[in-house]
Amino acid sequence: MPGVTPLPSPTPSAVTSFAVLVDLFTGTSLYDVALVAGNGTVVAREHPAKRTPIEDAAALPYVSASKSRLYYLDGDRDVRFVKPDGTSGLATSVTGGPKVHAAFAVSPDDARIAVTLLDYSVDPVQLTLYVEDLGGAHHAVIFTSTTKYVWPVAWRAGQIVVANYGAPPFSSQAIGYTNGSRLLYPYGPNPYGAISYHVIDPVTAVRAAIVGGGGVSGLLSRAGSAMVQLGSVDWTGAYVSWPMGVYQMTTAVGSLSPNGRGIAAYYSDGHLMIIDVAGFVRDLRERGDEREWVGWLDGRHIVTGFYQRADGNPSVIDIGYVSESNVNLDKATPVDAHGIVAAILPANLDS
Repeated sequence: MPGVTPLPSPTPSAVTSFAVLVDLFTGTSLYDVALVAGNGTVVAREHPAKRTPIEDAAALPYVSASKSRLYYLDGDRDVRFVKPDGTSGLATSVTGGPKVHAAFAVSPDDARIAVTLLDYSVDPVQLTLYVEDLGGAHHAVIFTSTTKYVWPVAWRAGQIVVANYGAPPFSSQAIGYTNGSRLLYPYGPNPYGAISYHVIDPVTAVRAAIVGGGGVSGLLSRAGSAMVQLGSVDWTGAYVSWPMGVYQMTTAVGSLSPNGRGIAAYYSDGHLMIIDVAGFVRDLRERGDEREWVGWLDGRHIVTGFYQRADGNPSVIDIGYVSESNVNLDKATPVDAHGIVAAILPANLDS
């Protein structure tokens, strides 16, 4: 592994965010959702139903965060919510079904929901994207297609961020990770199933920006998105140049920090690194898999996750921990839950 240069110690901060872990590999028709605080404590757990299986259907995300709630799909239709204090309930229903898969994103103020429906009962698959008030009023279809496939994954500055799939909506055509013919990582290098993102108007669906031309990586952040081996891209769609070096030489996927100055990524030998935009590299003591991504709770705390339960145990890592000998280290706190880091609560993509 290349030599590393310690990053400057991060500014201490209180953790006010929560990581959302989603475990799809439960071996049952249910999946697990866990809301994890910055000290590693699981403050809420839910066990909703997966969508009705459709052979070869694309893997769609199950969750969406607002500023105060985590929303998750329960079965084909019900969108439920849970809050960090454990309060939960039914938010709304979407028009999914046994042959129609739905994906959604709720606005930060909990007022509106954008929904994509993929109707697999017809050939080619019919996409319908609609927006409505969270209570079900003012329903408006803003886009339909049988050739372009996108689904909402977030809201930013009053606009919808949709994942661009870049292919017909079948898992056999997904840009993901495989072991022979078996798709191990159904979403690919990010938890949204995206190769890029489009920022669109919630009334007209007119596109304001394309974020990433291909290979977007990790969770979305206030600064934009990391790119596989290529640095990062901001919300205007502009690529941010990173020095040639460790990140570009790895096969790792990474996640962009909220300030846009750091990418957390597993090196190809399993080392977890933080790469600074200036070219500094910090090698953390945590170990994992190069195909996993992490989530940033803030500029000092990151959360690891794993697709398969056997791959490892998630943890919250304080990268600014100061030991008794006054040495800046990283301190990992195990999390009593499994799954990938699928979202951060509260949603905070606005600059």
